Amino acid sequence: MVDEIVHLRVCSEYSLLYSSARITEVVQRVKQHGMSALGVADRRGMYGALTCYQAIHEAGLLPIIGQTIQVGKERLVRAEQSLFELVLIATSMEGYRSLTKLSSLATLQEEDGLQYNTWDELAAHSTGLLCLTGGIKGPLQEAVQRQDITRGQKILQGLMRIFGTERVYVELQGQGLLEEVKEHRFLAELAKTAQLPLVATSEVRYVQKTDLQVLDVLTGIREGISSEAAMRLRAKGATYDLRSPAEMRELFAEFPDALRATVDIARQAQFELPLQQWSMPRFPLPEGRSEEEELAFQAKQGLIARQLADQPVYQERLENELRVITRMGFSGYFLIVWDFMKFAHEQGISTGPGRGSAAGSLVSFVLQITDVDPIANHLLFERFLNPERVSWPDIDIDFEAERRHEVIAYVAQKYGKECVGHIGTLGTFAARAAVRDVGRVLGTAQVEIDRLARAIPATPGITLQAAIAAEPELKRLLTKFPHLQRVVDLALRIEGLPRHASLHAAGIVISKEPLAKLVPLMRGSEEVVATQYGMDDIAAIGLLKMDFLGLRTLTICDRAREYIQAIRQIEVRFDKLPMDQNTIALLAAGDTDGCFQLESAGVKQVLRELAPTTLEDLIAVISLYRPGPMEQIGTFIKVRRGELPVVYEVPELEPILRSTYGILVYQEQIMQIAATLAGFSLGEADVLRRAVSKKQRDVLDQARASFVAGCLANGYSESLGNQVYDLIVRFADYGFNRSHAAAYTMLAHRTAYLKANYRPEYMAALMTDAVSRPDKLEQYARACARAGIAVLGPDLNRSQAACVPERRANGEVAIRLGLAAVKHVGVAAVEQIVHAREQGGAFSSLQDLYERVDARALTRRVIESLIQSGAFDSFGISRRKLLLELDRLVGSVKAKMQGGQLTMRTLFDEPTQSSVEMIQGEALPDDPKQCALWEQELIGFIVSYDPFQAVREAQQRLHLPSIQQIIEEKGVRTEVQMIGKVAVMRQVATKKGDPMGFLTLEDHTARVELVIFPVLFQDWMRFQQGEDLLQVAARRDPNRENVFIAVKFQEIPPSSVAARKPQLFIRISADLERDRQRLIALRQTLLKHPGNVPVTLIYASGKQRTLDVVKVALTAELLDAVTTFVGREGISVYGASGEA
Repeated sequence: MVDEIVHLRVCSEYSLLYSSARITEVVQRVKQHGMSALGVADRRGMYGALTCYQAIHEAGLLPIIGQTIQVGKERLVRAEQSLFELVLIATSMEGYRSLTKLSSLATLQEEDGLQYNTWDELAAHSTGLLCLTGGIKGPLQEAVQRQDITRGQKILQGLMRIFGTERVYVELQGQGLLEEVKEHRFLAELAKTAQLPLVATSEVRYVQKTDLQVLDVLTGIREGISSEAAMRLRAKGATYDLRSPAEMRELFAEFPDALRATVDIARQAQFELPLQQWSMPRFPLPEGRSEEEELAFQAKQGLIARQLADQPVYQERLENELRVITRMGFSGYFLIVWDFMKFAHEQGISTGPGRGSAAGSLVSFVLQITDVDPIANHLLFERFLNPERVSWPDIDIDFEAERRHEVIAYVAQKYGKECVGHIGTLGTFAARAAVRDVGRVLGTAQVEIDRLARAIPATPGITLQAAIAAEPELKRLLTKFPHLQRVVDLALRIEGLPRHASLHAAGIVISKEPLAKLVPLMRGSEEVVATQYGMDDIAAIGLLKMDFLGLRTLTICDRAREYIQAIRQIEVRFDKLPMDQNTIALLAAGDTDGCFQLESAGVKQVLRELAPTTLEDLIAVISLYRPGPMEQIGTFIKVRRGELPVVYEVPELEPILRSTYGILVYQEQIMQIAATLAGFSLGEADVLRRAVSKKQRDVLDQARASFVAGCLANGYSESLGNQVYDLIVRFADYGFNRSHAAAYTMLAHRTAYLKANYRPEYMAALMTDAVSRPDKLEQYARACARAGIAVLGPDLNRSQAACVPERRANGEVAIRLGLAAVKHVGVAAVEQIVHAREQGGAFSSLQDLYERVDARALTRRVIESLIQSGAFDSFGISRRKLLLELDRLVGSVKAKMQGGQLTMRTLFDEPTQSSVEMIQGEALPDDPKQCALWEQELIGFIVSYDPFQAVREAQQRLHLPSIQQIIEEKGVRTEVQMIGKVAVMRQVATKKGDPMGFLTLEDHTARVELVIFPVLFQDWMRFQQGEDLLQVAARRDPNRENVFIAVKFQEIPPSSVAARKPQLFIRISADLERDRQRLIALRQTLLKHPGNVPVTLIYASGKQRTLDVVKVALTAELLDAVTTFVGREGISVYGASGEA
């Protein structure tokens, strides 16, 4: 090694929110400087240690693995303590393990954002490490500040006791500060007296000198402060760019030995991480039996259990798969998966039928890892496990979402908690998030940040640069507001940087030895730790990773099956579901809301045109409706209908492409073509499939030569070989994994079957899953309405937490909304209400409810929400009356609490006499419109009556389709007519300042957005939002899905709407507004005249308030009484005849 300098203190982008130095840019700059080694010493974790190691190694440089840590005294000491900085560098695999252990201890015990190691931990895990004393922030800082040699020597002696006399370096850290000269000279003298070497470092936090401001932005985001405040936290004059060797020599001109020491450290740190050396956990075996023998035994038992043991084709394939698995050394892997799947099945935890290419394995099928018969479904084992390309098997498992944690806990118990963990992942700055974070730190106005962020398309994965190039509105904003360019420029510099650490949604790692010896750890969940490394790094280091996915579809199906058993006493077996006529009819109608993989409008359209009758048809639908293959859907359907002939390039392709009518759809078909025409083994064919999908010219040419040579050897012409190869290349990108499609088709069919045959029970299960998503809950409720299934409101004495099917007196099955579907009613309140009801029977009153349920869960807001949503309607008391009673009781309790007579727990313990009399005597009927507004707010849709009855009647009378039918209609008619109610109207201004709008129109089936351009907007102004119906002539927006452009409006007054209802307006003067006693007296006056007329108060300040629970009867007596408060001019009554 001839370098005069090696950078040892690079903080890469994996020092989260501390550095913007992307490792790829660092490596490139280091190579430009002619260096041959690079040391990365990230802070607060080792998230990128392996990624950086590989990037440096692949660039032909020597990677040096280090870590910058903080060290303190005892963790039990909660008082503020001094934390010192050290840089630790691994010189061996033992040193790497010491780093991972120290990092794990620090992150696993992090509290209040404080992450550090104790001196005792450092002493216990110092093997294989070099220690750099940490510069000015190290333990020598006090000695440096006091110029105290004796103090410094004592500290160095302590470090030498931990690491050894030859493994401690006195660090001279140079960041360009004037005071460093004095510090460095003192440290040099101290090192001389202690007979320790010096080493020169300069912390790197960004690559370009111009990126200093990016550092301040990251600091501002991390600390929640402005960039100006962040700048003040940084030492004035300090810079953190990647200095060249010449700059380092200039910076440390007095200390050439310190520079040479960097090379000495690089030599000591030469070791290789053992990548791709698989660390398979040891599966506990019966005595005297090997993994291979145990797997063969369990597989043959499984073949018997599947009732396939007497079929030679299954026996032969099973033996072949077992030979390949044994040869590749994966017997233990299959046993591990078989074991936890066996546990899941024994515990009644539902598992998916398969996911990915694993469904192509017969061994997986007979071990009940998957439920797809690979022979019956023409699936290839080599697509899953290729003997020509040794790599880990990839078996991803779907578990019932609510019980997935039980399987993880079982695995942790079986192999040891210290050997099992979640896999971590890093969240990065996406385009919108980068703009918002930068704008906030720079102090940009929030309205401008919002405007800029909204101009970035919501397309997943879109970059800011791509958005600027493609989005005219973004360009316009940057032109109109030049100061926003600074926000964008800085956002571009942080976009893609890691922002925070989290857990992979499904990834689990299992090791044969404690994970802390192999990878750095952090806190996980479900009592299991997590790795700081992500999926790719876990695979690179050779650890066993699996995806344990929580699939809510399985939970929905299980819940539906329970409902069916409870309501109909029918036991549904998921392994025995036929493709019956009900299911075929449902698919052909595209009635697949809530069906797995079949819910989008596009798939529904394909289903209606294709009309699947077999599982094979459904596999094709799932495979074709994806980017790329989509363009083949029309041809596929026409050939299937006989409108076009089936075309095969050569007769030999017919057996392969017959099921897809001559069209290449599946990846497995590419493999079969290569095997049939070119004589490839299926393993070689899989290698070919992977090669051509890369679209690299040299790879394509090499693969073509092999394929054509194989065709020639089998008697086919060169031109035909090239012709078929071109076909393969054309579809290699778009071919779908048939194994995955076959497995997911089983779930799609299961959900379609349940919906077709047991719709109320299935929809109840779907709605339970959607209680936290009001838009989905409303969608499914509308689907129930279309199917004639009643959705009943929440009921305090009937509802469970979940939505449940309920048998009505007429024998029909309805769906009762769960209490959890009501906004503001939390899990704790629901659980306690249901438990109290189960223990003590139905509730009889508000007071009874509160006496039996803990007040900490049953807050006033919970009770109000339950009342307003209709959960008390079965008591026979109006919602208005109950709300008023609640108001009086709370007021009474507050008064008593102020007098010290009772506690908040007695909110309903002592109802006043007046409140009881009110409940018994006053008539306060509900206004249906107000109830509907409450339900819309708290549930997401109206349940007390059908708000779309008039819409349906108008659609039927005028022979117009529903909005859902218009949305799903194929083709683009020049103009469509639709009828609905106005849900939302948003007015905006054009660039010229003209008003235009975006209107959401809804009916009982769906909602649609209408764009109203200025030329039509004036026509709109005469239409009022509310119960009025609206007929719209519109044309489809060719650029946006489910958006229409309004052409003409026509109001259709529903026949059921009578004359405009009266309303009382009372003007409150400024004096009256300040007189609380007179306001209370006015309220009491109104309460003495109950009726159905709403009351709105208009204050002198301009504020208006419509009273929720006070409605009156318009009598002369009432008007005279109110006049005494506000005068005759303070009263207005509006009704059918105008102002009174």
